[in-house]
Amino acid sequence: MKTWEIAGPMDAANKKYALRLLVVIHVINALINILGASITFVWFSHLQPGLTGGGDLIALRDRAIFSLVLVSLLSAIGLPIELRWLGALVKQLNCLKNAYSDNKHDSEEFLRHNDLVTRLINVPIKLSLLNLGLWATSGVIFAVAPFIFPEYCPWDEDSAAKISAWSFFLGAPIVIVLGYFVSEFWIRKTVEGIFPAGSLLGRPHGAGMNAFPRLLIVTLMIGIMPPALISHVTLRQIADIRNGFQSIDSFLVQMPVAINFLLCLTVVLAVILSAFLAHSISEPLRKTEIGMRRIGTGDLEARVKVVSRDEIGSMGEGFNMMAEGLKERAYIRETFGSYLSDEIVREILHSPDGGKLGGELRNITILVSDLRGFTPLTESLEPHIVVGLLNRYFERMTDVIISHSGIIDEFVGDGILVFFGAPQPLQNHEQAAVFCAIEMQEALKRMNQENRSANLPELRMGIGVNSGEVIVGNIGSDKRKKYGAVGSPINIAFRVQSLAGAGEIIITPSVYERLDSVEATETRETTLKGFDKTIVLRSVFSLTHRS
Repeated sequence: MKTWEIAGPMDAANKKYALRLLVVIHVINALINILGASITFVWFSHLQPGLTGGGDLIALRDRAIFSLVLVSLLSAIGLPIELRWLGALVKQLNCLKNAYSDNKHDSEEFLRHNDLVTRLINVPIKLSLLNLGLWATSGVIFAVAPFIFPEYCPWDEDSAAKISAWSFFLGAPIVIVLGYFVSEFWIRKTVEGIFPAGSLLGRPHGAGMNAFPRLLIVTLMIGIMPPALISHVTLRQIADIRNGFQSIDSFLVQMPVAINFLLCLTVVLAVILSAFLAHSISEPLRKTEIGMRRIGTGDLEARVKVVSRDEIGSMGEGFNMMAEGLKERAYIRETFGSYLSDEIVREILHSPDGGKLGGELRNITILVSDLRGFTPLTESLEPHIVVGLLNRYFERMTDVIISHSGIIDEFVGDGILVFFGAPQPLQNHEQAAVFCAIEMQEALKRMNQENRSANLPELRMGIGVNSGEVIVGNIGSDKRKKYGAVGSPINIAFRVQSLAGAGEIIITPSVYERLDSVEATETRETTLKGFDKTIVLRSVFSLTHRS
């Protein structure tokens, strides 16, 4: 599996990009808090009916001064904390390196790099907690100001209590949720641009909000907040009229303005939150869909960048793991294909028992080929010429064998052992083997013509073909095994091959009896070494189907 490690210095363009990330995050957070404070000020200083002080110029000026002092105080508390967090990230980003190599995954540099990604992803949560603390502090100050500083507070106790409650239960959630979604959008977009794909294949660590609570929060704010706000304000003013705190004329003048303000505010907020929520869910899904299409077209290098800890991030991480597994499986299959046939590889990879030791009794045909006089020939040639000549020979023979559904069990020196009928059953495997043997001899003749043109020696091959029941399966130990066959028919095939002359194909009676039509000369009866019974062998010239 490919892993990633930081290996080279970060370039100036990326440093500027990283610095812009943190500057924009700071500006976003500041603007959202200023916007929230401004809306709160406008509402409680001038628009909400029934607050003590009315809307005269003196009261408005006093309230503006009080609010400005409060915002400055809170900024003095929150700004150093925020700059400390972001400053540490700027320092790390300036040390970021963006060249990667195939080194160990647990390297110190790589772990530092992953930690930086995690810290960036966690910024929206940390800013939200900071904003929650500042707005809670603001609510407490509003609640106690009329008691501690009555001469400086432009609201009485009842009005200050209302402002405190509304700030904490309405203003704070709006600022926190809006700030979270906007900053998360910007960080996700920028992190994808700064960090290479190899460093974003898995979910980052740390805190995060799953898709369900995000959907729930936004849905509740969109669906419940507008009617709840308008209903609460209206009912409260009606109660004030009943209790004699407000006249009907004042209600009719102020309520339309208040309702229109709340309606416009909640609609704009709903649109913004819906857009950011939809983008945070749809964009990763779209990129995953593109990755799936690439995988479907055979591009096993397709990956998606994972920049969230929610279910969508888990899906992206799972997709990357799947793609890596498919890539490894393809690599294994390609590697096995250099040593085993496609049929054996499919049997191992697709069958639950494909890799288990054991076997079964099966009737197959065995083809054994061997070059004649090749060993003495190698003594007069340079080693690289010998290897090149042998590889060309094996390549030609392999193509022929595969075209006839033969399974190459192994190369033995300059010889080849081939099965027909295992691991996958094959009808008329005897006839397929003989057809294969004839075409192998023809392919060797064509190769020899090329050898003569290149002033290379010609090759001569003898082939033996036999059939019978053998035990086929995975042979060896749990640590080292191979697909093979065991049985006397294999030994007979090797003995028969040793009797074949250059350019000759010799078959046994078990093969001859299963052929539709054959042109062959009957050879002498012979006794094979290691076997008591005599056997009649035939030399095949051609083989055709009967009409």
